[in-house]
Amino acid sequence: MRLRRVLVIVSLLLLVPFARAANPSSGPSTGSGQGLHAFLDRDHAALGDTVTLNIEGPDALSVRPDLSPLQNDFDVLGTSSSSNVQIINGTSRSTMQLGIALRPRHAGTLVVPSLQIGSERTQPLTLQVTPAPTGAQGGPGDPAFLEASVSASAPYVGQQDVYTLKLFYAGSLTGGQLEDPQADAAQVIHLNGDTRYQTTRNGQTYQVVERHYALMPERSGRIVVRGPTFMGQMLSGGGNDPFDSFFDDGKPVQARADDITLDARAAPVGAGTPWLPAQSVQLKLSGLPNDGQIKQGEPLSLTLSVDALGAPADRLPEPQLPQLNGARVYPDKTQDATRDDGHWLHGTRTRSFAIVPNQTGQLTIPAITLNWWDVAQDRAEQARVPAHTLTVIGAASGNAATPAPPTASGAGITQATPITAPSHEALWRAIAIASLALWAIALTALAWWRLQRRRKPVIGGSDPPAASDSVRDLHRRAMQAARENDVVACERTLREWARALHPHLKNPGELHDKLADESQRIALEQLERVRWKGGDAQAACAAVAEAFAPGFRWRETQAAVKPQATLPPLYPDA
Repeated sequence: MRLRRVLVIVSLLLLVPFARAANPSSGPSTGSGQGLHAFLDRDHAALGDTVTLNIEGPDALSVRPDLSPLQNDFDVLGTSSSSNVQIINGTSRSTMQLGIALRPRHAGTLVVPSLQIGSERTQPLTLQVTPAPTGAQGGPGDPAFLEASVSASAPYVGQQDVYTLKLFYAGSLTGGQLEDPQADAAQVIHLNGDTRYQTTRNGQTYQVVERHYALMPERSGRIVVRGPTFMGQMLSGGGNDPFDSFFDDGKPVQARADDITLDARAAPVGAGTPWLPAQSVQLKLSGLPNDGQIKQGEPLSLTLSVDALGAPADRLPEPQLPQLNGARVYPDKTQDATRDDGHWLHGTRTRSFAIVPNQTGQLTIPAITLNWWDVAQDRAEQARVPAHTLTVIGAASGNAATPAPPTASGAGITQATPITAPSHEALWRAIAIASLALWAIALTALAWWRLQRRRKPVIGGSDPPAASDSVRDLHRRAMQAARENDVVACERTLREWARALHPHLKNPGELHDKLADESQRIALEQLERVRWKGGDAQAACAAVAEAFAPGFRWRETQAAVKPQATLPPLYPDA
């Protein structure tokens, strides 16, 4: 039936030239004087629903309207257009229709404002928006529904809880948007590795998309995790007939998951410090010599790491060595890393230490302990590295001396003992002075190079090189998320980075319109498509890393900053 209808419409369109030839005095009705007609697909909606604003009119609709007045009370999700030709008594009349998908931002009586299209304006409309329902929308038997669950209903503060979200849908989706769960007093982290499979509910086959989140309470007490919403388009005919699929615009489907309430518990009495709830914790000390011997005055590099399952790196304590009698200790900076296996976070904090013994004999590294709470067994545990004793032998020359700090970072000396070899004091003083001189020269060269970079004018629409620390940090975080193929973190950090440079940007559409570089616009579109519709996350993140590595390129050209001269110009301007 649908194919037959399409053939009839095509046949009627082919008759239009013959009708005009038979009656040349009658031209097509352009709709002038007819005006624009705006209407909503419904006048009542719940918060979270999508409504469509339809505007019908003549060919004037080919001019793209300004949709910014809608953004005060609505999120503009997208637009679509269609045309219609009618032939009545040999006279053709063409109209166009523009559809604008809107999602209300708050409940109440909302006014859809008048829009300017060409030389005409639409009439304002009224929409009644009720609060979002507290229960789930959709269930088995419906075209789509959501299920949410947590691994623990009473987690401790700071404990990782696994939030599992499943989207069930029957048929073929042409697009959709699945939100993340929200909680006011808990950190929510989207984990990698969405899974897709089939299942049967009530005798009906469903496609399932399963997604996991790390949920960590930040305070004790009752915490409500608001169920996310799915909104999409599904083929009406099920996608079996290729002609139906081609001409089917799809029907809207939506679902909402139930809210989940957590009863977060405070740290138990006697849990020890620091408070570290996790599935498992390990302490590792590496770099010890196999023969147990080291030389006086020569540095020994040791690495102490803390590994935790079920905790990110920023919640782990900083690795520290205890005080050592008979040696100097030079700690390096801490290296942090967090990864996930699709269910649990794996946090690691690693720190290197240079140990320089200043006397012969026995050097004991005391035992290192770390208290933590086993959430699986609900009991206190302690990670431990046993004590190690090393034998310090004399230097090859027979005279011991304490060298200068062996690492350039030299951040904080945890222990110091007097130098025991005054015979080489002058030599080491000369080496220290030479090292400081070389370090000062390197810092001066680096400062001069950065000053020259900041004095260069900005070409085109790129970000200014002299960005603030926060902007540089957002740039670094965006590139790091792209390198780790974290689509969610990459998109969120890009938006924060852009908003730090242009606070007036309200949504991804405005960011897309403001970009001057086509590769950046394509990379941004690919990233958003992969996040909401699935796809190759690695390719999308690689495109973002390549396009945005030099910074944003905006449409408007920024004027170069002219540095103030410290001396009058040799040839002053007329």
